[in-house]
Amino acid sequence: VRQEEEYGRRLAQARIEANIDALTGVKNRNAYRVYEDRLNAQIEMDRAPEFAIVILDVNDLKKVNDTEGHKAGDQFLRDACKIICTTFKRSPVFRVGGDEFCVLSQGDDLARIDELIEQMNEHNDDAIRNGGIVIALGMARYEHDDKVAPVYERADQIMYDNKSDLKI
Repeated sequence: VRQEEEYGRRLAQARIEANIDALTGVKNRNAYRVYEDRLNAQIEMDRAPEFAIVILDVNDLKKVNDTEGHKAGDQFLRDACKIICTTFKRSPVFRVGGDEFCVLSQGDDLARIDELIEQMNEHNDDAIRNGGIVIALGMARYEHDDKVAPVYERADQIMYDNKSDLKI
């Protein structure tokens, strides 16, 4: 019985770890795929909720890693993640790449999405002036697309455009 209980605890812990990014503590790419699959199923059944996807890219992470070391780079990434999570308080945040995050906004955050994007833009303006963490971003709304992927791709393209605009 004790072995079964221990096995159950370990299995539960493995499931958590399979969906959480160890460095930042937010959901990881695997967790994003689960959310995406669920939304795709809802889209297929014509029951998709309104949502928006925000793609965020932490500028200068490579530079921090190269000049100050990976420990400083890890802290830089955690600090950037905190900015993202503080801004998008009511949305799941996913680390989907080395320096790239994805936010899936619904509900309250979706209702305020333009305001939240503006907050991030103001943060970037301040960060550029004062040497803080600059986070390029792009947002796209679900427009009755046939899958989640086109929404993600639109947000990603807007983020790349924003990243080019933010180069000083």
